[in-house]
Amino acid sequence: MSERKGLQEWTLQIDPEWGLRHMGKCIICGAFSLDTPNASEARDWCLKHAHATGDDSFKLMAIHYGSAIFAEPPSVNGTSPT
Repeated sequence: MSERKGLQEWTLQIDPEWGLRHMGKCIICGAFSLDTPNASEARDWCLKHAHATGDDSFKLMAIHYGSAIFAEPPSVNGTSPT
C-alpha cells in the first residue's frame, strides 16, 4: 500500500442489491441456515432444527453485505487535494 493510501480513511459501502439478510445459527452444534431476506424464514429454520435435534439455543442475525473502500478526501475549493 502506498503511503498516500495509508493516510486515507476507509468506509464501508453497503451493497443495496442484497438488502438486509437474516440467518439463524444453532449455538449447540454450530449448524446454520442459509441467509434469507425474510426474518421469519430464519426463525422457522431455528424451530425446525430444534424439533429435529432437540437443540434449544440459537442466535438470530441480521446481515448487511458491503465492501471496504477508501473514502473520498474532502475537496478544497471544488478541487481534489490529491
